[in-house]
Amino acid sequence: MVLRVLKTKIRTSLKVVLCRSLGGWGAFACAIFIAASVTFAQDLAPIQTPSPGALDPASDLWPADLLQISSTEAFSKHVLLVDKAQRKLLIFERSGESIHKIFDVSTDIGKNGGNKTRRDDQRTPEGIYIFQKKLTQPEIPFDQYGKIAFTTDYPNFFDRMENKTGSGIWLHSIPETVALPRGSRGCVVVRNEGVEKLQSYIKLKETPLIIYDKLDYLTKEEHNRRRVKMTEYLDSWVSAWQSMDVEKYLTYYDEKFTAPGFNLRSWKKHKENLKNKYKYIKVTLSQPFVLLHRDQLIIKTLQKYESNEHSDYGVKTIYAAKRGEGYKILREEWVPAQEDGTVVGVADSSMPR
Repeated sequence: MVLRVLKTKIRTSLKVVLCRSLGGWGAFACAIFIAASVTFAQDLAPIQTPSPGALDPASDLWPADLLQISSTEAFSKHVLLVDKAQRKLLIFERSGESIHKIFDVSTDIGKNGGNKTRRDDQRTPEGIYIFQKKLTQPEIPFDQYGKIAFTTDYPNFFDRMENKTGSGIWLHSIPETVALPRGSRGCVVVRNEGVEKLQSYIKLKETPLIIYDKLDYLTKEEHNRRRVKMTEYLDSWVSAWQSMDVEKYLTYYDEKFTAPGFNLRSWKKHKENLKNKYKYIKVTLSQPFVLLHRDQLIIKTLQKYESNEHSDYGVKTIYAAKRGEGYKILREEWVPAQEDGTVVGVADSSMPR
């Protein structure tokens, strides 16, 4: 790499000497050409994997919203974060009880700044998105999308609540012959080399791509306090559920709450019926995967449910939003699964949980 840069500098110096000999407008046009060629050469420079000590913005800073990555094979062990302000895509994994940054790559985003709200506004959306499909040639044209593209679920649950429109927000690559910082139609764009490196960390239907206008960071101590507070919120919700105090339990729910086959009113009636039917309820959550974007929260966890008449095991997904000092649940989804997290059915609203 050093030799390549040295050669580029030598060639550039020779071109400058030649430009000066032209004089007038010829020298001016020549200088513009040199500047463009140097920028393009830098854009084509290979991805560098820094030493582990150089991976984070500062060794004692952690992404503020990246509170907990699950360690179970049922969910993704990796999270991709996009910092639009820095035009960087960063990939993190769980390392024991901590979070570790693996590497980052340069990225391009929508031609227009701001958060996507409608179709064809050429903005990159901000939020929590899950990769859905992997596309390669001949499904996608190489000259537009490079070697590989990953589709996302934009518009997601929160986007639909805000009536956002549009579709086709992908993570994709571009050929080496195309300049990276040119502005996309809303997609997150990396080089072919970058997407090839990223693909081994992406688990379809599970791995999140969380896009921010600007990533915020906390010290390890501040980050840990925030993570503990989130754990306490989840534990208090479970405690209210197990207490069978329906009124207290419903304080965790938003008035716009839905679940498959339910709204808040029918959900309350359902829980009152179970209170009269069961002698006790015991709920155990394990391996929670906490995805946070500003005021939007998604928790995916393995859930074991027991009562004197019924028991089951499955994957629970909670969608919540910040309301005042806490969070209110907007939606719940549950699918039956084995204890390793392998899903064995589809969402079933008739289960008496």
